[in-house]
Amino acid sequence: MNSKNTPPVLDALLIDALASASPAEAPSADASARMREQLFQRVHQPAADYLFVHSHQGDWIRLRRGISQKLLREDAQTRSFLLRMEPGSRLPPHDHALDEEALVLEGDATINGVLCHAGDYHLAPHGKPHDWLTTESGCLLFIRGAADRHAR
Repeated sequence: MNSKNTPPVLDALLIDALASASPAEAPSADASARMREQLFQRVHQPAADYLFVHSHQGDWIRLRRGISQKLLREDAQTRSFLLRMEPGSRLPPHDHALDEEALVLEGDATINGVLCHAGDYHLAPHGKPHDWLTTESGCLLFIRGAADRHAR
């Protein structure tokens, strides 16, 4: 039963029969090139809501002797950054306004008295201070935490 506003529906068996009776036809070279280019553009064009920071982009800012930071992303509450520490450098104890996550990407870091190497993860809970952050051979850390740079 069809109402006046509903288009007629083809039977699924009829659609299969028509599809199998029609020989496959390759698109022209021009049409094929246009389709390939459109597909390439869709695949390789990042959407507006993605953020990429390539290793050669961004600025390293010196925080103190032997320690620099490269901001990756910051919003009203959080920031993500890389922290590079030269061999023997140290950061003093501090609190965290939000949970702070750290992932050791290279080298070694002693965080709150625990020696961590590449691939090791650390979570410093909100409001709980940790002791000195030190490195013997130098390190590169990925850190995500509070945007407030003056948390105590």
